[in-house]
Amino acid sequence: MHDGFGAVSLFLENQPHAATGPLQGLSFAAKDLFDVAGLPTTAGNPDFAERWGLPRRDAWAVAALKQAGAKLIAKTHTHELAYGITGINPHFGTPQNPKVLGGIPGGSSSGSAVAVAAGLVPVALGSDTAGSVRIPASFCGAYAYRPTHGAIPTKGMVPLAPSYDTVGLLAADPELMLRFARVLLADALPVVGFDRAVILRDALELCAPEAQVATLWVASKLESLGIKIEEKSLGLLQEARETQRVLQGAQAWGFHQKWIEEKQPRLGADVRRLLEMASSYSPGEIGRALSEQVRLRSEMGTWLEPGTLVLLPATPSAAPPLADLQETEQALEFRWRTLSLTCYASVLGVPVVTVPAAQPGEKPIGVQLVGAWGSDRGLLELVQQAWE
Repeated sequence: MHDGFGAVSLFLENQPHAATGPLQGLSFAAKDLFDVAGLPTTAGNPDFAERWGLPRRDAWAVAALKQAGAKLIAKTHTHELAYGITGINPHFGTPQNPKVLGGIPGGSSSGSAVAVAAGLVPVALGSDTAGSVRIPASFCGAYAYRPTHGAIPTKGMVPLAPSYDTVGLLAADPELMLRFARVLLADALPVVGFDRAVILRDALELCAPEAQVATLWVASKLESLGIKIEEKSLGLLQEARETQRVLQGAQAWGFHQKWIEEKQPRLGADVRRLLEMASSYSPGEIGRALSEQVRLRSEMGTWLEPGTLVLLPATPSAAPPLADLQETEQALEFRWRTLSLTCYASVLGVPVVTVPAAQPGEKPIGVQLVGAWGSDRGLLELVQQAWE
């Protein structure tokens, strides 16, 4: 198979899968964070596979999709240790954004988004801790789904920060995304409908005009389905981002510390810097962030009663040029602005679908539809109905 965009870390042949099932005849790819029996899991780092050990069985999500009849044909590149949002990887190369010449693919599920956007596979597994399927979907013009936290088992997936880690999907169209999600969710969640959508005004203020226009376009599409649109300011996005930064960093350092201190693995400059920052958090800082997260969840969650959607851009702009983000300071500033948009759903642990929402002829940009806890199936069905 041809991979003109550098999305694939390993092409797979003869992966066993069920001969029949709801996903029969469909292929998929998996981010190189998911175990595939007998193959190394690199997590985008040249020294990680040795530390992780050779997997003896498939990750839970990979096994579930194979049992439903889908064929695994590739493992895809990831931002190193899944700890980054640009998709730039100094070790294995950076997948090219197939829709924006010279633009970053977004991360950390860069290869999975590019594989879908380039038409190599209809659906790919990614992970989403702080926006890792939503950001590359926005930049590459794909659909993305981050589930309610804990709704899909992460067993056999390399962790970054378990209290935020989720198994995510990237898809070329919403009907396929729904079919794959149904297999992974195993009917555990009820279907709820939506009658109200709230645009987060303070999220729009962080964004370029194309992201604002895209959000309003999605709102008008929902309004045509009879959903009532409101606009509000939340005023908590920066606090939510900072809280997640500390708690995610503390968990990432907790997971990687022993390996880093004992083995001195090769690390890219951006990931090294994030881990160094994370290693310096004091118990007091972590304790305060935990308390703050409880407050934020109750304040941000009061809006999200069943039947309500929150709308906000998935990224502050279309994909910036790769060249602009080679500089660490610039990359960090871009990181904070983007995470201010994605942290709302991550901190609440609620489901999100990102839909492509660029105007005709414009570069891709995505908008997040965030639903209440456990509203995954209703959210996926709404998107399938509105975007088919």
